[in-house]
Amino acid sequence: MMLSKRLTVVSALLAVLLILWSVAWWIVAGMVERSLLAWAETQRAQGATVEIGALTVAGYPLIVRATVTTPRIATHGLDWRGPALVAEAPLWALGRIGVTLPGEQHLHVAPRNGPSLEVTAGRGGTGHLLMSMAGVVLDGKLAFPGVTLAPEGPAQPKLTVAGLEVTLNQPATPPDDHQQTGLGATLTVQDLQLPDGLPVALGPVVQRAAVAMRVQGRPPQIQPESLTAWSRDGGTVEVDSLTLDWGPLKLGLNGTLALDGALQPMAALSAEIRGAAQALAALKKQLRPNEMTMAHGVIGMLARPDESGEPVIKTPITIQDRTVFVGPLKIAVMPVIAW
Repeated sequence: MMLSKRLTVVSALLAVLLILWSVAWWIVAGMVERSLLAWAETQRAQGATVEIGALTVAGYPLIVRATVTTPRIATHGLDWRGPALVAEAPLWALGRIGVTLPGEQHLHVAPRNGPSLEVTAGRGGTGHLLMSMAGVVLDGKLAFPGVTLAPEGPAQPKLTVAGLEVTLNQPATPPDDHQQTGLGATLTVQDLQLPDGLPVALGPVVQRAAVAMRVQGRPPQIQPESLTAWSRDGGTVEVDSLTLDWGPLKLGLNGTLALDGALQPMAALSAEIRGAAQALAALKKQLRPNEMTMAHGVIGMLARPDESGEPVIKTPITIQDRTVFVGPLKIAVMPVIAW
């Protein structure tokens, strides 16, 4: 009798817990659905295009999984679309969200004063988000196993990438001044395959290109008024590292980017170049004899052996008044950026 009563009590408690868990799941599922729809309306009110074919929430009893079909988001010259977006999290850790982008994903990049670019991830992508209780994305990552970059225009060559990864992170509350980081970001590209027909003296594959940077202060909106206020208050972008590995050439940069009064980029960077002599030898057919002689002289003058004896060139790179300087040498003029 005592055992029977205990089993009855335990069964009743389990039934109550199951009911409470089910109620909690349905409440959270409803909150997720309403939050996504409210977010879409907020973005539309701010001028963005947000399209959702259908929204479903499933995953009972352990997972809350939101699936959006045929989503599209367009704003500030960026237009992303795909067949679906799936975001899911365990009911007990809703801030840890796994993201799946199944199928072929498309991103159209259309700057105001430059050529457009179509980015296609043929095999979709995966990633994660870490969100605060207030709904702020603290950390995010998306990785794509295969990407094609197609500049618009007649006879423009396509580039293919074996792997592309993007990360973002920001504090739970915006910084009070420009001594603190408001947004961090990285972009990593693995095995960039150059198209046939290009002079690829350094090899047909760029093995790795990566950049890690931080926006200091509250990140501005991509519009003149916001950028002007951010720049006037001392906002900068700190480039922690920018690296390029292409055949024998190994390039590393770090430094600071800012905007001048006309909202054009300024930069004070430090460059470290390895393999310059080998890269120059690979470019022999693309240079005239006098250019080769001059380049050899510059390398010989700037290169210094490191602790292992490898020649390394260390030189400042600056951008001022839309002019790019390597050391004291003027090497290029940048086009005007129209925000």
